[in-house]
Amino acid sequence: MSEPLDLLVLGGGITGLGIARLAALNHLRVVLIERGDLASGTSSVSSHMLHGGLRYLEHGRLHLVREALIERAALSRMAPALARPRRFVVPLYRGGRLAPWKLRLGLRLYDFLAGARGLAPYAMARPREALELEPALAAQGLQAAGVYSDLVMDDARLAIAVARDAEAHGARIHTYFEPVAAHPGDGGSFSVTARDTLDGTEHVFECRAIVNATGPWCDATRRFLSAALAPGSLPPAPLLRPSRGTHLIYPALTNGHGLLLTARADGRVFFVVPFGDYSLVGTTEIEIPSPPAADSFRPTLEEVRYLRAELARAMPGCAASRPLAVLAGLRPLLASDEAVGHASREHRVIEERGVFTIAGGKYTTFRAMARETLERMANRIGRRVALHDSDQPLPLPIVGPVTLEEIAAHAVEHEFARRIEDVLRRRTLLWLAPDRGRVPARMLSEFMGRRLGWSDQRMRDEVANWDASRYDEDALLARVPEEA
Repeated sequence: MSEPLDLLVLGGGITGLGIARLAALNHLRVVLIERGDLASGTSSVSSHMLHGGLRYLEHGRLHLVREALIERAALSRMAPALARPRRFVVPLYRGGRLAPWKLRLGLRLYDFLAGARGLAPYAMARPREALELEPALAAQGLQAAGVYSDLVMDDARLAIAVARDAEAHGARIHTYFEPVAAHPGDGGSFSVTARDTLDGTEHVFECRAIVNATGPWCDATRRFLSAALAPGSLPPAPLLRPSRGTHLIYPALTNGHGLLLTARADGRVFFVVPFGDYSLVGTTEIEIPSPPAADSFRPTLEEVRYLRAELARAMPGCAASRPLAVLAGLRPLLASDEAVGHASREHRVIEERGVFTIAGGKYTTFRAMARETLERMANRIGRRVALHDSDQPLPLPIVGPVTLEEIAAHAVEHEFARRIEDVLRRRTLLWLAPDRGRVPARMLSEFMGRRLGWSDQRMRDEVANWDASRYDEDALLARVPEEA
């Protein structure tokens, strides 16, 4: 290239993609590289909600809730096919820590902070009315229920829509690119070498600034860049205190409502979230060291049993239901002295020798995080005018009756897919089909292989890797007793 990029973004989750999109919208030269598939980390294992964080009101974080509710409204306009309003029911029981008046006050404040662009307003329901809404709720001791609105999203496909919008405005996006070297360049620029982990080729990117948007792995990325750009310097102190959140996915458990529940074992909040024809139940909160170990994202048997037991207490009729799938992700929580369950979801941007790290935050506020990151970079990249953002609709996913071959073609040509797992897990819901995507995997390997030039061995390996990951997950679920 004749001149360096304005910025190189490391990390293809929703935060990095939001930064790449906003940079491209403002005519900056930007490349994003991701060591796996887009949204293959935290951004595809969320609780599938775009929300203000009702429970953050208890901790007085009104600014965070207000910001998130503003962004919720914008995303509902930008991606109506991927983020839809749902009513959530909050049952209250005798002896619980939350009195009806306190819940009513919180829901009223939640609607007030959402402003004129809020969703359907809250309501309070008597016990009989609450059970008419959701008959599977435990009836004994039920005092009342609150009903409020939030958005339920397809997190992975929303992230991919943001990636497509970034590319449409000029960003270049590379998946399965892992940084292997970095060094200072001329005039304060940087040179970063990345290896394509699928074909082994290496690529060099010259840039004025680097954005570290690697989520729970941002401290590991900081250590790598510090050692590469300033050899002999002390490793930077961790910014994060990550936590693992595990979710179970069931066939639909409710009449279409979401549920905000309180775990009886430890008083934590957990959700039942309607997700297509399924229900997502979660989440746990297990503190993880930073940088996380390789197996930190794996759910444990204890977490699965905990969620099943709490679901059975909250919805006794669902006690015999067996989960279809289990997934876990790491939250990039900022380091603090608070208990991990009360840690803030706020974010922080820091600069270290021209490397800008965005740490913390939550999915709903990714656009606000992108704005702050680019504003902090203004002097470094020579951009001092106001940033322009857009809430125009994002590119739509493939819709209508389509064949698996058409899905594969669209995923490869327009959605950055390079492996069959990318399509099965993050561009479709085939991973939740009764066979867990095993039959489509074999057809996808052929369809994608023809387009991507795979050898026969590569096709077999892709299928074998998918089968192995499903086997491990099914084996974990099989160890959970029926009466959990």
